Parts: sequence; structure tokens; C-alpha cells
Amino acid sequence: MEFTLQESILVIVSVLSTAGCFNVGLYFGYHRKPAYLFFAFYCFFHCFKIYLKTYPDERILFAPLPLSAFDFVYLSVIMGMLSLSIFLAYRFDQPYKKWFVLSYALISLGCFFFVAELHYIFASIGIAIVQALFALKHKKHARLIFIGLLGFAFCEGLGLAGVLNWGYFVGVIVLIFCMMLSSSMELAKQNKEYQNALLRSSRLENQLLKTTIQPHFILNSLTSLQELIERDPQKASIFVQDLSTEFRLFGKISDKKLISVMDEIALISSYIGIMSVRKSIDFQLKTKNLSEWDEVPPGIFLTLVENGISHGYENRTSGTFLIAKKVTGNAKVYTISNDGEVGAEPEERGMGLSYVMARLKESYGTSFEFESSATTAGWLSTITVWA
Repeated sequence: MEFTLQESILVIVSVLSTAGCFNVGLYFGYHRKPAYLFFAFYCFFHCFKIYLKTYPDERILFAPLPLSAFDFVYLSVIMGMLSLSIFLAYRFDQPYKKWFVLSYALISLGCFFFVAELHYIFASIGIAIVQALFALKHKKHARLIFIGLLGFAFCEGLGLAGVLNWGYFVGVIVLIFCMMLSSSMELAKQNKEYQNALLRSSRLENQLLKTTIQPHFILNSLTSLQELIERDPQKASIFVQDLSTEFRLFGKISDKKLISVMDEIALISSYIGIMSVRKSIDFQLKTKNLSEWDEVPPGIFLTLVENGISHGYENRTSGTFLIAKKVTGNAKVYTISNDGEVGAEPEERGMGLSYVMARLKESYGTSFEFESSATTAGWLSTITVWA
């Protein structure tokens, strides 16, 4: 069965436009990863190339520009191959991406004037294959894309040899198929990790809730309250207020995915007030650059503060916690620091950090980074969230 020219064009354009729209959807639906957007550009530029092929090569399309339809075809090829390499650079998290993209764009511009289109295509496919080849060691999904690039080059070769009609576009479709399969496998893996994160988050949340409102916590708090009533009734009143505020806030926010950072700070303030009395330590909470519009997973700052109080102030009479935010590019960076003593990391601290990781993964997928380590001044935890 042979397709007419119009039928062949319709099939190719349908595949390219569908793949382009699918990747635009991935971009807006999955943390706005640039790789998906550039692969969509790659598909759309090839659709544009097919449209340009309907004009005679020598025809001038825009009177102000002395460029023929053939020249515009070459430009669309350049933009398409450039988009492909940028897609690979972001997909494989290639180092020095910006310098690579800038250099490639300048070289491509020079090729437009001095290198034939066919030579540019093969050179670009070669560069893309090298990009995928270097990623094979560390990126499992690079294998399918690498196979797709080899198939692209093979089909283009068959087309030039006269063995395969529309060899170039058949190769593009082979590459798109491999890329879509790779993306589907990656998304399936991310979804599985997300579901596992939800399960871990729920389990750890229950453990944390039991730890916070367990009988000995209430018993110790009531014992401290009884002593305060006899010694300092005014302070006892404040203590009761802090205790009731913590229970009320924790019950209100624990089942939510994201809460206002100010609700989190209110919860921490109540907890610090309770522990100041319980441990007879003057704890202070300071904040910097926080906004009521910011939202965070519930309990993550509180958990880090709890860890600090539980394990860093055994021999101290005062302690300070600082929760700060700064914006860098498209990222929000939260730091939670304290001036406590640094020792071996207990099992409870590990459970707390596991809860924080589970909550962050549940809310942000892979668009975050969490670090927690000792410093010369105490303990520092850093949470970076990308928009």
C-alpha cells in the first residue's frame, strides 16, 4: 500500500503536532521542566518545515527579506536541531548547559551561511548522539533516546540512498516514539515514587503525632503546669495557652498538604513556649523574610525545631532558632538553624528527617532539595524549592 503525497504529509504532521502538544502538556503539568518545552519546539519546527516544503525552493516568501523558501526550510531545520540539543542538555542535566546552548546557537548561525543543510543535519545528529552517549552511564532513560537518535540517523541515511521515502521524517518519528516511551516510563516511575511518598508520609505522620501527644508528654506537661500554678500563676496561664494552641493547631493542619508558613510559625512558637517551661531553658524563635503568602508542608519546620530542642540543649540554659527565607532565581531557599550542641545523630533525629523528606516529596515531587548538617555554630537545615 502506497500513500499519496498529501496523505504522507497529513500523517507526518499529525504525529509531529500531537507529540508537540503532548510535550507542552507535560511542561505545564509536571513542574515546568524546560526539556519538555524544547522537545515541543523541535516537533513544531518540523511541522513548519513541512509547510515550507509546499512552496517552490526559489520563491521569496517575505519581500523585505531576501530569503527564499529553501532558506527558510534550512532555518527551520537549524531551529529544530538546536531545540533537540537543548532538550537533551536539560533532560540529561548536562553541565554548563547555558554555555553549550550559546555556543551551539552561534555555530548553527555560521553553518547557515557556510555549510550545506545536509551536512548540518548529520553533524547535529552526531552531536545529539554524543550527548546521549555521555548520559548513558548515569541516566537509565538515556538508552531509549540514544536508540531513537541512532534510528533517526539510520532512516536519514536510507532516505538519502533512495531506499526509504521521507527517510528524514520517518527518522524524526522514530525519535519521537522513543522519546515518548522514555517519558512515559519516567512519569510512571515518578508516579510510583509519589505514591510511596504518600504512604511513607502518612505512616510517619502518625508516628510523629503519637510521639507529640503521647501520654508521657501530656503527663510531663501537666506536672510542669502544677509546679507553675504554685510558683508562678501568670506563667502557668501562658503555659496552658501554649499547650492548647499547639494541640488545636496540630489537629487543624496535620491533614493538609500545604499550610501558610505563618501557621507553621504559630505552631512552633507554642511548642517552644511549652519546652521552655518543661526544660527550664530560655528558647527564642526568630524569623527573617517570611511572608504570609508562603506555603509549606505542615510540620516540617516544627520537626526540625523539635530535633534541635531534643538533642542539642542538654547542658544549656538558652537557645535560639532562626527560620529565614531568601529567593534565588526561580527558587525559594528556607534555612532553619539553631545554636545547640552537636553530637551523634540519634535514631529519633533520623525519623524526623525522614518525615520531612516524605512531606517535601509529597508536595514538590523532585523540585526540591533538602540538606541538614552540623555547623561550627550548631545545626543547619536547608530546604530549596524550585518554582
